[in-house]
Amino acid sequence: MTSQYLEFREADNSGRKTKRFHIYNKRTNEFLGTIQFLGAWRRYVVNPRKDIIFDSVCLDDISTFLKELTAEWKESLKNEK
Repeated sequence: MTSQYLEFREADNSGRKTKRFHIYNKRTNEFLGTIQFLGAWRRYVVNPRKDIIFDSVCLDDISTFLKELTAEWKESLKNEK
């Protein structure tokens, strides 16, 4: 997924069953938060760094990325059967 302001970089996922990503500001390279799978909710969630704010454009991009990751995870479950 491409975003005008954000970059989603896959984190070190060794030893993990699901992927984890870090969110960075494209212009400043500032770390903004983490995206990871929350088993209790059975979906990907965002954990922003303290005191980070997002506008509606960035929130839309994050939401789209979360939906894509969750759909990919659900598809992988179908392929395991």
